[in-house]
Amino acid sequence: MTTFEVSTVNLPKQAKPERNRSGFVKGLSDRMVQIMYLSGAAVVVTTLVTMFLAILLNVVLRYFFGSGITWAYEIPAILFPWTVAGGMVMASAQERHIKVDLIPGLLPEGFARAVAVAVSLFVSVVSVGVVYYSMPIIKASQYSRLAETGIPQIYGYSSLVYAFSLIALLGMLSAIEYITGNRALAQDPTAKNYS
Repeated sequence: MTTFEVSTVNLPKQAKPERNRSGFVKGLSDRMVQIMYLSGAAVVVTTLVTMFLAILLNVVLRYFFGSGITWAYEIPAILFPWTVAGGMVMASAQERHIKVDLIPGLLPEGFARAVAVAVSLFVSVVSVGVVYYSMPIIKASQYSRLAETGIPQIYGYSSLVYAFSLIALLGMLSAIEYITGNRALAQDPTAKNYS
C-alpha cells in the first residue's frame, strides 16, 4: 500500500492570534460613551424629579395650608441648567444632536470621512473653548447667591463645565473612531435623490 505525504510548502502559515487593537479601541470607546450617556441620564432624572417634587410640595402646601415654601422657587434656578446639561450630553452620546450631513453625503467616502473627523475635532475645540472662556463667569458666580436659600449660583453655572467637557471628550472619541475605521459613515441611498 502506498502512502502519500502532504507537503506543507504551499499551505498558508497559521496566523498567530493577534490582539485586535481597533476592536479594543472600539470597545473602550463604546464603554466610555455609555458611561457618559448614563451620567447624563442620571443628571436629567435626578434634577427633573427633584424640581417636580419641590414644586408639587409647594403647590400642595399652598392649596391646603395657605402658605408654601419660598425656596421651592429657587430650586429650578440651580437644577434646570443641570437638566439641560445632562440632556446635551445624552444627545451628543447618541448622536441625536442637530447636524447637517448634506455635504458629506455628496462626497466620496474618503473625503466624507475626513470631513467627519474635522467636524468632530472642531466640536471638541469649540467645547474646550466654552469651558475655558466660561471660567471667569463661573468664578464670579460664587459670590452671587440666591435670595431665599443663600445658595451660591456657582452650582448652576458649573453645569457648563460638566456638559462641554463631556461633549469635547465625545467629539475626540468620535474622531478617533472615524480615523481607525471603527465608525461607519451613514450612507443613505435616498439622500442623494434630490427630486
